[in-house]
Amino acid sequence: MSNNKQDKDYHCSLLPFERTDCLSIQEAKQRSGWSITAFNLPNTWKYTQGEGVVIAVLDTGCDLDHPDLDDNLLPGKNFVQRGKPPVDGNGHGTHITGTLVAENNDIGMVGVCPLAKVRPVKVLDDKGNGNLLNVAKGIRWAVNQGVDIISMSLGAPVKVQQVRKAIQFAANQGIPTFVAAGNAGNTKEVFYPANYPETIAIGAVDKKFRRANFSNTGQNLDFMAPGVDIFSTVPNDWYATLSGTSMACPFAVGVAALVLSYARATKKHEEPKSVEDYREIFRKHTIPVSNPQQADKKFYQGFGIIDPRKLLEVAE
Repeated sequence: MSNNKQDKDYHCSLLPFERTDCLSIQEAKQRSGWSITAFNLPNTWKYTQGEGVVIAVLDTGCDLDHPDLDDNLLPGKNFVQRGKPPVDGNGHGTHITGTLVAENNDIGMVGVCPLAKVRPVKVLDDKGNGNLLNVAKGIRWAVNQGVDIISMSLGAPVKVQQVRKAIQFAANQGIPTFVAAGNAGNTKEVFYPANYPETIAIGAVDKKFRRANFSNTGQNLDFMAPGVDIFSTVPNDWYATLSGTSMACPFAVGVAALVLSYARATKKHEEPKSVEDYREIFRKHTIPVSNPQQADKKFYQGFGIIDPRKLLEVAE
């Protein structure tokens, strides 16, 4: 990448994240992370596990052979190394994918929507850096593949019109784009592309439902989701615990996949067909963050923490 100002403005990267442990597949007999148990997702899985939903994960790629993921992966695309498969040499994209669709088997962990499918789209290199123009291309490619939802745990504090146009292209096809809000703490606004009104911006909470100190703030923040000490897959058949709004975003995407799958299967509720449909559904099924000084302030928590238990009440 050259050093001129225009190219610098197109630069994007992973949102910083923290790693606290790492386990091999032999050490990690299947366990449910706190985000699964806190919202009693196994009860939701009686109704849907995300069947029939396809999610595009725009990130560092994915470990395509991970035994906890491989049955739920569809062909993806590599926009960093053209012509090569979207293999993850970083770990971030594999962790996101595991939070979504890790299989409900006897190993490792289980994802929020364990019967949904993921198309990995590599738009960031193995150091977590990339070009936002590749992000725009990745979004358009995913839309043309007929995905149902787009997940992006990346960002930058600058606008790039090509990315917004690609997100609008997805929105016009009824495909919502969920984006991590950023990990810079108390900010005047969330990072781009989460800051665009056509996206759904996700911040992070911890096990006590408190807003994580690193989670970006801003008026365009939409919802909060578990993003602290999240256990998931990483390359070479391993697992790790990571923290960041990057980890919160796929939880929200997974819940959206459950909503869509249930609506399609039962025909009891109208299928969400727009970004606003998803935003409105989630708004009705949230709980506030537990930080007293931040309660009911959209700037700090958006519309609140997405609560799948409340969505289940509607199903029942």
